[in-house]
Amino acid sequence: MATRIYGTNYSDKIVQNGYISVEIYALDGNDQIYLNRTDSYGGYNFVDAGYGNDVVVNYFEGGNDIFMGAGDDLYIADARVRDASSYDVVYGGSGNDRFEIETYASDYYGDSGNDTFLSVGFKNYFNGGTGVDTISYQLQDSFGSERGRGVTIDLGYKYATTGTGRREDLISIENATGTNYGHDDITGSSVANVLRGLGGHDILEGLGGDDFLDGGTGDDDLYGGSGADILRGGTGFDYLNGGTGTDSFDFNSISESAVGSRRDVIADFHRSEWDVIDLSTIDADTTWSGNQSFTFIGSRGFSGEAGELNFRSGVVSGDVNGDGYADFQIKVNGVSSLRVDDFFL
Repeated sequence: MATRIYGTNYSDKIVQNGYISVEIYALDGNDQIYLNRTDSYGGYNFVDAGYGNDVVVNYFEGGNDIFMGAGDDLYIADARVRDASSYDVVYGGSGNDRFEIETYASDYYGDSGNDTFLSVGFKNYFNGGTGVDTISYQLQDSFGSERGRGVTIDLGYKYATTGTGRREDLISIENATGTNYGHDDITGSSVANVLRGLGGHDILEGLGGDDFLDGGTGDDDLYGGSGADILRGGTGFDYLNGGTGTDSFDFNSISESAVGSRRDVIADFHRSEWDVIDLSTIDADTTWSGNQSFTFIGSRGFSGEAGELNFRSGVVSGDVNGDGYADFQIKVNGVSSLRVDDFFL
């Protein structure tokens, strides 16, 4: 029989240890609940965290029913013991909740709010519910043998697989983040998505909707698809294809596109679709403090004045220090000329 525990309407700390199962009703307040059942024979736990911004840490996967309740809650499934035959069911409730998951095969429901699920990638089920919800596999970077493996995420087909071939279900998830070290292949859906590759050689495909794609570090391939998309390659040698719609190719530092053969490539710039190359956050003149705008000089060569930007032979070049040489370049395929209104300077 489970031991029943009631909290107060203040901020409580409740810790389970040993060969017992518990029913916890934390009530109101910003509570901390730690579940550390030490065997698989003492029954299962039930938790109602109640109202407040609560933290629940669960060390033992296996048949637990957990309701986080209203508030911006944090659920951590440390899962030092994983049980593939007996899964947990966790409900986030209302609020913007965060789930950090190391379980093998449990079910997680974000319910309402903008929720974030971080997983090491086993066989879990994630349902974001209403709101704009995110799946991330950053935790895999620090998880033993999984470090360095990439993931495949498809929000349209509602699944993810890790580098070891395991599959997780992703229901009602709008945004996705890959890993820092592996090769990630991330595909969006028909709605607006935020897709982040982080490190490694990543492939991001937005499909429909007005998407934001961020390759992060590494040599990445970004495809916006239909819609008004923002493509940010990040550092490395990146290939940017906006697809149809009014797209923005976003550069935030001269380190994001090199000079020469490893410069980024914009594959499909279309003035007729009101595409734009956004350089507005790059300081065009490093000889002055602050963030200066570039001066577009067409196809003319640099004069030795910092802040000049030109377009010659299909390449955008910028001189930020006034030495007369390009400090960054961007290759624009299929375009013979650019105008000042093709840029955010």
